[in-house]
Amino acid sequence: MELIAFLSYTFVMAFTPGPNNLMAMSESRRLGFRGAAPLLWGLFVSFFILNGVIYGCIHSLQAALPWIEIPLKAVGSAYILFLTYKMFAPSAGGGSGKAVDKGKRFLAGMLLNFTNVKVMIFLIIGYTSFLLPVYTSEGLIIGLGIVMCLACAASNVVWALAGAALDRFFKNYERLLNWILAALLVFSVIEIWL
Repeated sequence: MELIAFLSYTFVMAFTPGPNNLMAMSESRRLGFRGAAPLLWGLFVSFFILNGVIYGCIHSLQAALPWIEIPLKAVGSAYILFLTYKMFAPSAGGGSGKAVDKGKRFLAGMLLNFTNVKVMIFLIIGYTSFLLPVYTSEGLIIGLGIVMCLACAASNVVWALAGAALDRFFKNYERLLNWILAALLVFSVIEIWL
């Protein structure tokens, strides 16, 4: 029963709209699925880095959470609002090369995840509420932690595929959809503070 509760929690948290999913969709809409791949890889790699840090420091993080929550929320909110602004900002001219753009998108994915309070809280609650109180096998706990990471990565891919698949629709209603995506990102910021 505990495993079903954990998997339900993981699925809902991973696949509901949040900064990572919305940015994956937006990048894919702008650049196609292949163009969004560096951002997706940045998100993917940083899920595992965050997971390792959180698992390694879970007891310290539980004690420090009241102290670090506000600064994390502030940095995460500022970055999400910056990404929202970038959706409407005119593109800078002058090509700097595709490799640089890919590298920047990879780093943007990592930075987005490292400032995404939803992901941090998701992992902390996953461990402290669903895994550590129930399971004693370290291998099983680590394996289920990896399941959380893979679920998040899968949701990013699904949202990016939706962005690429609905590109024609997005182009027809680009302004309206940009406003909707921007509103959802701003809503994500509001949710961070509730």
